[in-house]
Amino acid sequence: MEKQLKNLSVLSNYQNRQVILNYYQEDMMVQRDGFHFQSIQVTGSHLTFSKTDGKLVKIELKNYPHAFINTDFQNYYTLRNKKSSLDIYFP
Repeated sequence: MEKQLKNLSVLSNYQNRQVILNYYQEDMMVQRDGFHFQSIQVTGSHLTFSKTDGKLVKIELKNYPHAFINTDFQNYYTLRNKKSSLDIYFP
């Protein structure tokens, strides 16, 4: 079950761990990324992961205007628009 998440700043509490990003278009997975990161920065326009190798992974939040937390699974979030979604999971 999902619950709408109005403030993504909760994601900045995750630090020094692994993340899995699953990208979907019309309910079909089109890309999967997994990596270790040091920190997450949440701004009005981006969700930015600072990877342990110094590189940044930026997600444009305007592409995903709706955010949800999955109440059935711990540490599982979904960003969504009308045709695509991004699942963010912290194992």
